[in-house]
This record gives sequence, C-alpha cells and structure tokens, in this order.
Amino acid sequence: MSLKGKVYALTGGASGIGFATAKVLAQRGATVSIADIDPDAMSTATAYFEEQGIEALVSRVDVSQRPQVEDWLDATVEKYGRLDGAANVAGIIGKHHGLRAVAELEDEEWHKIIAVNLTGTMYCLRAQLNRIVDGGSIVNVASIHGIKGRLQTAHSGSLKLTSIIRICQARRL
Repeated sequence: MSLKGKVYALTGGASGIGFATAKVLAQRGATVSIADIDPDAMSTATAYFEEQGIEALVSRVDVSQRPQVEDWLDATVEKYGRLDGAANVAGIIGKHHGLRAVAELEDEEWHKIIAVNLTGTMYCLRAQLNRIVDGGSIVNVASIHGIKGRLQTAHSGSLKLTSIIRICQARRL
C-alpha cells in the first residue's frame, strides 16, 4: 500500500520500534516527522534518511514538555501541510525496572515515568487530535506491562488509559 503524500508523526522515532516504524512508513512513500530525545539516535536516524534520499524531519522533543510537543507538531504541519497519522512510541522504563516493587520505587523515578509514559502520551494525543486530517489514525504503543502487570512493573500499567482513549476517540476520526 502506497503512503505517498501522507505525513506521519512518531515519538520515540529515532530508535527501536519507533525507528523501525518510521522506516516502514518512509519505504511506503510517507513523509515522517520524528520526535526523540536521544541525540545519538537522532543522528543515526537523520543519516539513514539522508542516505536513502527520504524526506524526514527529526526533532529533539521531550514529550513530557507540552510546549515542545505543540511546537514539533506545528512545525510538522507548517512544513508538510498536513498530518495523516501518528505513532506515540516514546516511553521509559526507569532505572530499576523489574528489580524493585512499587513500594520501593523512588518518587523522582515515579514522576519521570508518569511524565513521559502517561502525561507525554496524553500531550501528544491531544495535540495530534487537534491537527490530524479526517480519517487519520493514531497508534499508542505500550509495553506488555500495560496489559499484563507484575509487582515490579505495576507503574507501567498506567499507559492502559491511552488505550481506552483510543477506543473512545476512534469514532471521532
């Protein structure tokens, strides 16, 4: 299926699942706008798309900062004229992932995980819904811990909320 003329925004798009998704979209003809926070991964992604002769916008965006999300999506729509879809892949697991129970989780780590994985996804989702074309699609990616919890990964389960939002918003799109 050709995606020529379509524009997709991806968070966490410079590495892992996000980068793989960006590559597939681009190989099918889409233009991709990538948000990431890792400078090394961003350099690698930029080099890849340049070598392939593929149009891509790679931006440093901390999804836990709403103004950065808004600016990135504004720049995407301004540059390409539209937003057809998005994949919210950015997420963190914390430095003690799988090693400590929730009762042992430090406040600072908890706040950072929630800021990126939940609040950041919400900032992205809200901004994308306000810019996406009719019939567009948004995918929110969560780890298996968002579906099937364990004592040491219960904090990851909060991302299930975005799956519920997706279902509720599907009718709107």
